[in-house]
This record gives sequence, C-alpha cells and structure tokens, in this order.
Amino acid sequence: NPPIFSPDWLEHNGLIGEEDAAAARQDDGLVVAKQLTRFQTDWFILEVIEQRFSLTGRGPLAASPALKDLAAGILLLVPHTPITAMGLNFFAHYKFLIEADYHKVGDILAPKAVWNKVVAPEGDKDIGLLNLTMQISPYKRGERPTTKDVRQVGVQRSPKVTNGILLSYNDHHETAFESNKDKSSAEFAVEIIYEHWEAAWSDATRIFDELIALSLASETN
Repeated sequence: NPPIFSPDWLEHNGLIGEEDAAAARQDDGLVVAKQLTRFQTDWFILEVIEQRFSLTGRGPLAASPALKDLAAGILLLVPHTPITAMGLNFFAHYKFLIEADYHKVGDILAPKAVWNKVVAPEGDKDIGLLNLTMQISPYKRGERPTTKDVRQVGVQRSPKVTNGILLSYNDHHETAFESNKDKSSAEFAVEIIYEHWEAAWSDATRIFDELIALSLASETN
C-alpha cells in the first residue's frame, strides 16, 4: 500500500526527525500516490510500488547503520505486509587514473580471447566488458539445491565516473520466507536485516577490493 509510506507517516512514528521530514516534503521528486511513493532526504531514498519496497542510502551516510535501523523500523510498523524475498545490496564506484588499468579489470574478469576469434579475427574491433553478473550459491555444482538464498556480484561500466567501474553486491534471501511459520514475514525480514546486514557489508567490501587488486596484479594476453 504505497501511500502509507509518506514523510508525515515516518515522522509521526518517530522514524525520521523534523528536518528529514521537511527535506522529504520539499523534494521536487516527491510522489505519494496509490501506485507509487517516492521521496528522498540528504541520506536516503525511499521508493514503494505495489510489489516492491526499496530503501537506498545516499551521500556520506549511504552505508550507515542508520539505514539498517530505518528499514527495520518501517517493517515493524507493517507486520502483516507479506514479504517473499529480501535483498541487502551494496554498490561502489571505482575510478582509475590510468586508462589501461580500467580496461585491465574487464579483460581479466571477462577474457576476450574467445570473442576475438568469433567477432574480431582480424583484430580490427574493440571488445569490452559492459555488464557481468556472477552468482554464488551455497552448494556445489551438481548438488541438489537446498536453498534459494544466493549472493550475486555485478561488474559494469560506471555511469557516473570516467574510466570507472561500478561493482554491486546482492545478498538475496528467499527460502526462509517460504518455510517460516512461527512469525510474520515482516518480522522475519527484520531478523535478516539485523543478522546479515553487517556481514553482507563486510563481504561486499572484501570482494570489491580483492577483485580490483587481483585484476590489476594479473597478466592479460
């Protein structure tokens, strides 16, 4: 029910302060309607459609624990809202001062040898990585899947930074919502936030840094 999630509602329930509520009400992009609620403050963007709730950090507090607490607080106020899946997502833009290093990351993570043979055997075309997503499932290949919970790591050209890449991390939780009957799905979602948010943040940071470091340390052909 998107219209519920208005700046006034958040302020009335003590989830945001007077300054944040005022900033949200003054947002030129503010929408509170039957099918969509969307607004932003200095430190978060909230968007709700009929089938999806999204809370995104912005500015210096983009990955602040305050975002975790705000998400949990909102969900606790709507305990009967059915939830079928939740994702904890982290993003980082990396800018390279040397253009060759920028291309090297793409060449290591998505080798071009096969592509060159198929579409550029004469070596007369530039082939580059545009978008790559890797999925990490918590079981070995060939084993019977035991969960729908997965992690995904994405690599793509940065839309904001010249000679930059955007790395994304998604910690997706789904199985527990299908099997848990002891509490509401909203309550279980709050547990996921508090039990997995910090670990997901740490894992995303580690993966991002190691991907960059290992790519720059590797040799390309």
